[in-house]
Amino acid sequence: MKTYKSIEETIADVRKKDKRYNYVILIVVILMIAVIASLIIYAQDKRNRANEELIAKYELELIENKRLRMQDSLQTDSITQLVKTLRKELATIERKLDKNEIPEADKMVVLNNVNLAQDKLNRITNNVMDHTIVRYYKRKADGNRIERLIQSMKDPKFNLNLKQVPNDDGRTSVNTVWYGADVEKGEVRELVNALLQIGVNIKNVKEFDNPSTKDWKSEAIEIGYEALPNTTKSVTKADLSRYVTKNTNSNYYVRLYSYNPNAVVKRNLTQYIKKQNYNLKVYPDWEKKPSFFSNSPTIFYYSDKSKAAAEELKNTLNKLNRRLNFTIKRGNGYGIEKRDLDNTFIVHYLQ
Repeated sequence: MKTYKSIEETIADVRKKDKRYNYVILIVVILMIAVIASLIIYAQDKRNRANEELIAKYELELIENKRLRMQDSLQTDSITQLVKTLRKELATIERKLDKNEIPEADKMVVLNNVNLAQDKLNRITNNVMDHTIVRYYKRKADGNRIERLIQSMKDPKFNLNLKQVPNDDGRTSVNTVWYGADVEKGEVRELVNALLQIGVNIKNVKEFDNPSTKDWKSEAIEIGYEALPNTTKSVTKADLSRYVTKNTNSNYYVRLYSYNPNAVVKRNLTQYIKKQNYNLKVYPDWEKKPSFFSNSPTIFYYSDKSKAAAEELKNTLNKLNRRLNFTIKRGNGYGIEKRDLDNTFIVHYLQ
């Protein structure tokens, strides 16, 4: 005789089947999540490895770049030595002028040629060396003490450019220091202070007001004579406090990366960041745009503590060139040690 399950037994069997089915579904879902998570982790790891390889390649390029810079430095030293030799020859001509060993009729022609030669040497020196140019309009009344002072200074170090003054009667000494808009004021302070220490009577220190100084003079200093009222007081060491540059930029480290940059703009950025006392490390240009590189000029910061400083850096760089439009962005900190998160900026620059 065929037996039939009770309703209760039938319901219990259905529930057992549902539980088994739910377990199977749960296991399948867990397996799918595990597979997806593994794929995501693998993709991220693969991307990180690719980034590590790019950075390693970049470090090798940096080493090669340093080697090339060293090679360029040797060439620069050769050019610098040549410039020194030429300047000695010019100094010999100048002494002959002072001692009247050159006929009076030829003096003006020789003087003009000397000044032209000095200008050419100035351009050469400006191209091969990073030091600020000091153009000194030499006067007989000052002797050789000023040029010797400038040549002996080490921190900061300057490129001396001598300029002869026509019809110098030996009665007037230098009394004014001019400086360009892009000259670091700390350098102006150190130079004027050094002049005061050797007894040079400086009565005026001011920025160039001539529009024609937008060229190389914007990054240069001049020492010369200017007619001033007799009541003009001499500059004292206490007056130099307004040229003290106080900032905390030396606490920050800036890494400059670039892809397809404008070479002139990049050079200006590099010089300006250095002059603002940041610790700067410049990397070679990327030949191909990496996947992690920004699509526009960007400054990355990595801590809330450094956000305001990043904003300040952004504003100063944008003022440097109106075509630049840097923005700031919080980075994820990949590749930066924990102790450096509060004081590191990474700059991505591209046209």
